[in-house]
Amino acid sequence: MAKFNHEIRRRIAEAATEMCKKSLTTGLDAGDISVFDRDAGIIYALPRPCEDLPIRSWTDIRPEDVAVLSPDGKLMEGSTQRPTVEIPMHLRLYEARLDANAIVHSHGEWSQVFAAVGRDIPTSTIDTYSHLGFSPVRCGRFGMVASEELAVNMVEVIGKTAKAALMACHGAVCLGSDLDESMWVACVVERAARQALFAYQIGQPKQLGVEQVIADEALAARVETGEVHLRTETLQQMG
Repeated sequence: MAKFNHEIRRRIAEAATEMCKKSLTTGLDAGDISVFDRDAGIIYALPRPCEDLPIRSWTDIRPEDVAVLSPDGKLMEGSTQRPTVEIPMHLRLYEARLDANAIVHSHGEWSQVFAAVGRDIPTSTIDTYSHLGFSPVRCGRFGMVASEELAVNMVEVIGKTAKAALMACHGAVCLGSDLDESMWVACVVERAARQALFAYQIGQPKQLGVEQVIADEALAARVETGEVHLRTETLQQMG
């Protein structure tokens, strides 16, 4: 039996409570979190509700409740809970985006406004644009909950560089190199959505482009194509 990383399970359980405190979930088991330990070849994910674990709130989750599975989605021996029903989307995203090691699927109020109408969230400030992968938060095509169609749609819309995307009439998916970053991305998505809603009241938000943030044209081109992924601290050092 593989040895599980208790610290990762503890951090996921802690982050589940943070989702509630930061209003990134509407309650019960809305939204979810996963972490991919690529070195060990193990994925850790919040569980789905069951008779033994009804999940009245994500604050109920203990580290031992976090599901453990292989990269192909098979439950690993010793895991007492099955993963979130949205695990097909997580698996697809990890396969497509090798820079992602953690995913937060949020149901934040502000981003859901845009998801409800199938509209992209513009990233019109330097901080939201750079933190969210030099991209707007694009809204993907609708797919049923837990479906392979939804998983494929999200891989398609998030592309090679974006850190977040919207699921039409559903919520947001937020990527990070670690769980702290993916949680931060989820919070920035809400900030971008809130700013955009207010901006639309007084004018038309302007979508920034990579050339307005990175002076080095060659580097800007590589970022835009997904060849280079810049973290926030890298951008700050460049400035």
